[in-house]
Amino acid sequence: MRARARSLRVMLRRAMGLSAAFALVLMGGFFTLFSYDLEDVIFNRIVAAEADRLEPGHFPGITLYDGHSALPPWLGERLRPELLPGEYEVPSGGHGHFHVAVRPGIGGDSRYFAFDVTRLTSTTDHLKRTAGLLLASALLALLAAALLARLVARRLVRPLERVVEWTRAEGAPPPEDDGGVAEVRALVDALHARNARIQEQLEREQRFNRDASHELRTPLAVAQGAVEILELDPPRDAETFDRLRRAVSQMGLLTEGILWLARERRSEERCDLHRVSRELLAAYGHLRRSDGIELVIESAGEVHAPIPASVARVMMGNLLKNALAYTDEGRIVIAIEPSAWTLSDTGAGFGRAEPGSESHGIGLSLVERLARRFEWALSIDTLEPRGTRVRLSWRVKQPEAP
Repeated sequence: MRARARSLRVMLRRAMGLSAAFALVLMGGFFTLFSYDLEDVIFNRIVAAEADRLEPGHFPGITLYDGHSALPPWLGERLRPELLPGEYEVPSGGHGHFHVAVRPGIGGDSRYFAFDVTRLTSTTDHLKRTAGLLLASALLALLAAALLARLVARRLVRPLERVVEWTRAEGAPPPEDDGGVAEVRALVDALHARNARIQEQLEREQRFNRDASHELRTPLAVAQGAVEILELDPPRDAETFDRLRRAVSQMGLLTEGILWLARERRSEERCDLHRVSRELLAAYGHLRRSDGIELVIESAGEVHAPIPASVARVMMGNLLKNALAYTDEGRIVIAIEPSAWTLSDTGAGFGRAEPGSESHGIGLSLVERLARRFEWALSIDTLEPRGTRVRLSWRVKQPEAP
């Protein structure tokens, strides 16, 4: 199953918005950790500086305790007697928050400088007070990221939209404004080179089709002339002569179809599909595998399709011959509608093959190519329990409003 396509503009906005939100969360976390760490470093340095003074007792909030026994019980529980000299952070629950400097004392006991920082510990409260400011800053940052994403998306997407318009418009010149984006410029150059190669291949194919058709016309004209001469005095083997005449006629139709692939399409050419269908049944009805196969044309009236009659004979004649080749019994029905020509049969196998497969030779491949040439749609469907439906459809021009 093909994944649902998403707009590049939406993807850029979402990516930049998520990036901004992630950056804000990450920066907020680092800022909080940095604030706590900086606060602890400052308190440790204050209590250490006081403990190392020759005459301590000058810094308010710092209390000196000589010996572990002099410590208050709730503080002594958190400071072991064998603690090495240094600075320690001591949370004491309901008694406050302390930073303690431990120094060697007289008689082998330690001296403790306890700094009560309960009132000075303001990081959490400060963060709570500034939560609104942080939230506002986050919203402003996200808004700025959205605006930036919009500008970046416009710069990237607009050149891509021009490239899409160029590829959809037939014969349009390549866009000159690539937005200064190297990748878009490379894409335009690659598409331009690809179009040049395709155009060269099409021109080469058209030249080949035109030359091949013209070369075939000379021996075909000779063969048709010989058939016309023989018709004046038909040979005794009438069946062989009839097959020869039909083969020459079919060669003429194929040659005409191939030549049309190299021509410029003229939209004003139209043909009566009911008349063409009758001619085809008369020309190919003898190919029925049995006389019991019924050939039917269903039409509500005249339908003039936007295609030359010679091309219609090639396309629909090949489809009719395929249906006759695959139908052993039942009926073959040609239904003519204002915007479609449909052939249904009760045969087996033809509908299960893909259009253009090797098993159907040049006939079906030529039908496909002529259909594309005249912007018609070709569909082949299998009918149940047996049968095939082949449909050629075209766009019907709506009458212009007065």
